[in-house]
Amino acid sequence: MLLLGWIAASRRTRLLSDETERLSRQQRQLRAEHSQLRDRSEQLRQLAVHDPLTGAMNRQAFSTELNRVLQHLARFRRPLNLVLFDMDHFKQINDTLGHAIGDEALKLVVGVAREHLDSEDLFGRFGGDEFLIACADQPIEATAALAEAIRRGVSAAAARHQPPLEGLGLSMGIAQANAERGYDPADLFQRADTALYAAKKGGRDRVLLADDALAPPPVLETATRFLG
Repeated sequence: MLLLGWIAASRRTRLLSDETERLSRQQRQLRAEHSQLRDRSEQLRQLAVHDPLTGAMNRQAFSTELNRVLQHLARFRRPLNLVLFDMDHFKQINDTLGHAIGDEALKLVVGVAREHLDSEDLFGRFGGDEFLIACADQPIEATAALAEAIRRGVSAAAARHQPPLEGLGLSMGIAQANAERGYDPADLFQRADTALYAAKKGGRDRVLLADDALAPPPVLETATRFLG
């Protein structure tokens, strides 16, 4: 009887051990699948928020975040500077060197910009070769110096690139939202776009601040597209 009892107890212990191991394997598998789902969810979130080629925020995400920051700053009557810029002679680079080199040029510009931006700055790709930077709560002169540093950095990096990206520069327009001018994102974007247009008309590869005396672009559709 003692032997039979020992055998029965041993069998129960073995079955319990097997069941514990099965449950442990199941928990590990569930944790692994949960981790994969979490990683996939983050990948999808990144794709929804960021431009897949450059990693900059896409237009919709930038617009949403800019509106949020503007609303916050408006409560404290603090400024926000918006930089709108595009790449000079980008079409020429695509046409002469090919679209693969054009993609490298886009990534070069983004890389240089990121070297100069703070983590609090917003950085997005408006589309094509147009980009946006938003700098909160700083003098417009500081943002102009930042833009100039990025412009110079791109020119230097373009010359070092193999093959050299001849003619690549940045035309940049800057406008400020503040307590006096208001915090309307469409107006802010339109004024930055006007300054960018003037920079291109003035010879390209330069930084200009918004000024009411500047002539606007022929068609001001970009503000509407930006808000979309």
